[in-house]
Amino acid sequence: MPRTLPVSSRFRRIYEQLSGADLAVSEGTELSLEDLALDDPHASRVDLLFGTYSPQGLERALRAYGLLQRVEERVGPLELRLRVDDPYRPRILLWSRCFYAPVADLCLRKTVGAEVGLTDALAQAPLLYVDSLLLQNPGRPFDWNRPPLPGQTHPGLALSGQLLELLHLMARRVGAEGLALIPATFAAAAVYERRFLFVDGAAQGRFLALKAAGQERPRWLLAWAVELGCMRDAEGRSVPFIPTPMLAPLSRRMIQHFGSRTWEAALQAGAPPRFSLDEETLQQRFPWERMPPGPPPGRVAELLGYDPLAPVTSQASLGATGP
Repeated sequence: MPRTLPVSSRFRRIYEQLSGADLAVSEGTELSLEDLALDDPHASRVDLLFGTYSPQGLERALRAYGLLQRVEERVGPLELRLRVDDPYRPRILLWSRCFYAPVADLCLRKTVGAEVGLTDALAQAPLLYVDSLLLQNPGRPFDWNRPPLPGQTHPGLALSGQLLELLHLMARRVGAEGLALIPATFAAAAVYERRFLFVDGAAQGRFLALKAAGQERPRWLLAWAVELGCMRDAEGRSVPFIPTPMLAPLSRRMIQHFGSRTWEAALQAGAPPRFSLDEETLQQRFPWERMPPGPPPGRVAELLGYDPLAPVTSQASLGATGP
């Protein structure tokens, strides 16, 4: 079973220090113990996110973990915006007051294991599901140290690891046995793999084989190779990335799913002996028009067949051919 990173000890301590009252009470509002339902551990208030978080309580938690402060260091003042027509399907936005754009945008909901392909006893296990997740720095341009990944409009915030830790703890707080999502791209899956595994063992094996094929190349370049249909199997056929559910297990029985003989057998079956990167096709399809100005680093320039004397438009046109 591939290993995933545990939540940091610092975040676990903060999690234990934050009480239900800290997360539920609104500013300037006096609530009785009956209102807070603290006398009943199984009760929840229907006006709170997942029966747990008030808007002020959520902001208090984000500051306790230090996430808001780290985002503000990068983009300046923030505003926390919540859309909670249904408190069990909230949308959480961190809005930049400097750039008038979201820097974080999350849509969450509760579901059960059957939705992500779990069966038998796990089919009804409660999960926290991430419908969509955006992290971006609208005030920073791309450069060759951090070129754009497929699907990116702006560079990221370099905070995905911390945010995933907080979502992990939020799932535990609201009684979920796992945190689930579907990565839109191979690049996204490569970020999530630190804490998530594919529910289908065969999908995990295929993903690991794609990663292995690009071990000596920058992660962003491998992401483009997969996106542009440049990965080949032993017969020379294109190998696409197929988005399927990933899960960060929280309960013992969820963890056992990824250690089962069935999942391990599917993992081995899904991992072929070798995938390879078709460099010629990558050169033909590479989206130069989306890249930062100036020449790429030497090894990348060699791999992509970059000609510093060629007109920019001729190299940009290489990106016009689809996969």
